[in-house]
Amino acid sequence: RLIEESATSQFKLDWADVIPAEPVLFGDLADTSGNDPKKYFHMAEKEKLKSVMEEALEDYNTVNATAKMNLVLFQDAIEHACRIARIVRQPLGNALCLGVGGSGRQSMTRLAASMADYECFQIELSKNYGVAEWRDDLKTVLKKAGMENQQMVFLFSDTQIKSESFLEDLNNILNSGDVPGIYDSAEKDEIFLAMKPVVQAAGLPPTKSNLFSSYCNRVRQNIHCVVCMSPIGEIFRARLRQFPALVNCCTIDWFSSWPDEALRSVAHTFLGDLPELGAAENPALLEGLVT
Repeated sequence: RLIEESATSQFKLDWADVIPAEPVLFGDLADTSGNDPKKYFHMAEKEKLKSVMEEALEDYNTVNATAKMNLVLFQDAIEHACRIARIVRQPLGNALCLGVGGSGRQSMTRLAASMADYECFQIELSKNYGVAEWRDDLKTVLKKAGMENQQMVFLFSDTQIKSESFLEDLNNILNSGDVPGIYDSAEKDEIFLAMKPVVQAAGLPPTKSNLFSSYCNRVRQNIHCVVCMSPIGEIFRARLRQFPALVNCCTIDWFSSWPDEALRSVAHTFLGDLPELGAAENPALLEGLVT
């Protein structure tokens, strides 16, 4: 509201003339022309944007048949997907999604990554998953981003933190694109060989220092970390103090409690599949679930 008050008092402008429709959403998600790069513009048509995202969700579920997402795309969810997509589409774009579990942080990230044609990678925890398995997964993501020049979204949740060293490695990736000591000599030789044409094309001598620096820069450009955390409790504040890159190198997206409009959309969608309840003819039933 501070901007609205300043526009009125300082610039003598009517807010309705400055912002004809709210929320203000910019991005390239609604560009269905097939051009590359996509057109970045003000997405003012809500119904068109919702239709495009529902189609993208169907495409995602078709490709990921074993991990389908049964989502209701209400306005609040669409706004979060647009924010995350706008963040990861930028070089060095990383996001810190803050909210309680079940608020849609991971689902919206997967959908945004799919719409951006980025590969979304997430670790799979098991009983024996430890630091060695974590480092192997990290190397897989880093090599794809650095050696293969592939755009990657690395989705990580605080429920997957089995060791605080996970966050330390993530902090290093956000800062420099490298984790100290993660590569052995054979893997470094593989990196040097892959990066040699890139360094030579840039007019630099192919020294080991230039080769690895170019690799790390490419990793930072291509890897987009989306960290999902709960802001509740002292452990969250302690982690932010200990690993400052989680704030300094990330754009924060707050997932607050769902508004009434979202609850109505979810209730209407799922109760609509149960005609015996008569939810369509009984608005009070939906309102009872909301309140």
